Amino acid sequence: MFGKEKGSKEERQLRQQQEVMEKYGLQDLSDPQDIESVKKIVQELYGTNVMEAGLKLSGSPADIEKVIFLRTLIEQNFIIIRQLDRISKK
Repeated sequence: MFGKEKGSKEERQLRQQQEVMEKYGLQDLSDPQDIESVKKIVQELYGTNVMEAGLKLSGSPADIEKVIFLRTLIEQNFIIIRQLDRISKK
């Protein structure tokens, strides 16, 4: 109703976790602890998109720059997680 996504909050979070894991190529992680850690990270970042949108609308350039740098660090960390998982499978 009124543009809200269908499904429960938990279902939406699971969908979003899956989308993020696929976006960063993390869907094939082998260690259950790593998978759970990535899911927790994604869950913690769940509200980040709202924060970013708010900063773009009313934030200072310095605040926007900080968010961009933090997002870059997150992406780099996901790359490192993927690479370490590949190494551990060899």
